[in-house]
Amino acid sequence: MLKKIAEIFEKEVKKEIPEFDESQLATTSLMILTAKYDGEFDEVEKDEILRMISDFYSFDKNKIDRIFETALSLTDKANDIHQFTSELNKSLNDDEKLSIIKMLWKIVIADGRIDDYENALIRKISGLLYVDDVQVGQIKKQLI
Repeated sequence: MLKKIAEIFEKEVKKEIPEFDESQLATTSLMILTAKYDGEFDEVEKDEILRMISDFYSFDKNKIDRIFETALSLTDKANDIHQFTSELNKSLNDDEKLSIIKMLWKIVIADGRIDDYENALIRKISGLLYVDDVQVGQIKKQLI
């Protein structure tokens, strides 16, 4: 069943736009899902996501806009976060995963408050990425 979901995700990603690899789309999708998680997805969070995409991938403005729109479409079709985290587990090392967690915390903090649901989401994503809770806590402390 999970293999089938992964195959669907992979086909969907390749169909959407071939210029991005699956890990780039999975990372951007997780950022968007994190921003939407508290029920409010505002311009502050969107701007933070766009800035981090630019910094993390060194994309130009047009490419940033394309990956954001593609990932937004993927998140609208997503059933859960496993399809994104499993892709990241296949392609990222531990340091890159920590960078992803740091970016997700920045998104949560961007609106000036940390909701219990957002905190739980970061813990869930961290667990699915096999990132230690202590490291996640250290990242959070550095940012707040």
